[in-house]
Order: sequence, then C-alpha cells, then structure tokens
Amino acid sequence: MSDPTIIHWEDNDLSEFGSLPLQYRHNLHQHPLFSQAALARLIENLDREDYYVNTMDVTAHNVTSRREGEIRGLSGQEVFEAVQNGHIWILLLQPHKSEPGYSEILRQIYEEISGKLPGFKPKYQNMTILISSPKVQVYYHCDIPGQTLWQVRGNKSVYVYPNREPFLNQACLERIALGEAHEISLPYEASFDAHAVVYDLQPGRMLHWPLNSPHRIVNGDCVNISFTTEHFTGPIRRMFLVNHANGILRNRLGCSSLSQKTAGFGFWAKAALTSAYRLTGIQKRRRKTLRVDFQVDPKALRGVRSIPAYEFRR
Repeated sequence: MSDPTIIHWEDNDLSEFGSLPLQYRHNLHQHPLFSQAALARLIENLDREDYYVNTMDVTAHNVTSRREGEIRGLSGQEVFEAVQNGHIWILLLQPHKSEPGYSEILRQIYEEISGKLPGFKPKYQNMTILISSPKVQVYYHCDIPGQTLWQVRGNKSVYVYPNREPFLNQACLERIALGEAHEISLPYEASFDAHAVVYDLQPGRMLHWPLNSPHRIVNGDCVNISFTTEHFTGPIRRMFLVNHANGILRNRLGCSSLSQKTAGFGFWAKAALTSAYRLTGIQKRRRKTLRVDFQVDPKALRGVRSIPAYEFRR
C-alpha cells in the first residue's frame, strides 16, 4: 500500500459527517491483513468467546430463523469453503488479540478522522470483522455506538433508514441500551423500505450513517468480507446515558413521553440515575446466553450441521 492515508475524504462534504449517511473511498481492501489467507489464520487462532457464527433464512426477513453455531476442528480454509457454499455469517470480535496489526489499522483510521473533523474526540474505538456467504442477510437493527461499515470483498446492498419514529422505536432503543433486548428486536415493516437510502457497497468503499440509524444488509451473490468500526464520543455517550435512563424510567417506573435531550437539568438527572443504577448493583453485568445448535461443516448442506443444542455464556 503506497498511499499512507486510508480514507479518500474528497468524496464528500465533511460537514455532514454524522448527520447524513455518507460514502467514502478507502484502500484497506488492498491491505494484506484483509486477505483470505490472513483471515483464515485469524479464524484458526480464535478463542470461543471471540466470535459469533449464525445461519438464517436468506429468502425473507425472518428474524426467527436466525440460529447460533460454533466453529470447531476446522482449518481457516475449510471455514471459507463452508462460507462460499453455505448460508453463514461470521463476526470476529477481537482480531487484535492474535494479530496486533488490526489495532494499528484502527488507530490510523481514527487518527485520520480526528485530523479532519475538529472536535471529533472518540473515547472508545473498536473493530470487528465480518465474513459471510452469498445472499446472506443482516436483519433490520440499530447500534448504540457510532458505526462505519468498510467493504473489502464482494458487494452488498445496505438499506439505511431515518433515526426517528416510526423507523426507530424509542422504547425498543431504550431496552437495547439497557442490554435487555437484542439489536434485531427493533420492529420492522416492509413499508419502511420506501424511506430508506440504499447503497451498493463495493470493495474499497465505506459507509457511515447517523447515530442509531436502523439499517439492514443483503449480500450480493458472492462471498462478502467487510469490517465495522465503532466509537463513542462525548455526544454519543450522552445520548446513551439518556436512552439508558429513559429505559429505567419507562420499564421500572411506568413513565412515558420521555425526552431525549442531552443538555440541561433533565439530562444531568438522568445521567445521575444511570450512574446510581449501575453503582448500587441494581443492574448486574449481563452476560449473553446463546443457544448453540449447529456446527460449521463445509461438507453439509448450506455449510451447517445440526448438533444437540447447548447453552454458551459470554
């Protein structure tokens, strides 16, 4: 990679970063750490708590079809074979644990963004890598941190929806912020699509959308490799505190018509409520319990072999 910079900022007006969905060009699809060989090695070094692997209906928006699985006893190349011929979505959570070079990429990304956007000071940054089969879907959901999706291989359609009612159900967002609901629990109706901005994401393109914007993804008829970066800034952290506190007020005390203002006395009262809720131990650290019922198998139909179900806590 001869170009020392990652992002080609000339593609869009930076003043709209964070307020509108924006695409930019990048060169990380050429980086050796995102080659299939490097990712195969990464898969072989995974600890169990460092990935999710799912299968789902690829023909419809069927949230109930989503299943959790495991990768065991396979080479990285065998996993890629299963992905190529199957219906599999893999999320690698901490790639830097076995390859510190990913931390350096993440550092450079946010250094570039901070250098271009005065006042952008992230307190937290993270990277996850996605490897998924042809036509696989990521169902309608929203995320709590700021999010950017970077395409490395293959193409996908990304539907981005307005971050307001009815597309973003406030009560559901609050439950997600509380850790009491999964991101894909966000209500979706096909009629929402008329209000979505749809992007054809190709290798060497990245897409950033406004905070909490609901989105869904449909892979093209090809293997897809991409990664996400997520961050918290001061304003994002304040919005999280408000949604978290509103969830307490709605679900514990029966309040409604709750403001999402992130300034003033009301905000500071909610920030104090969230802090007290955590410090007093009322909200215990929630561990996810996964029901695992399949094994990735390149020789099985759709790359998935059913196994006796068991629970895995992370």
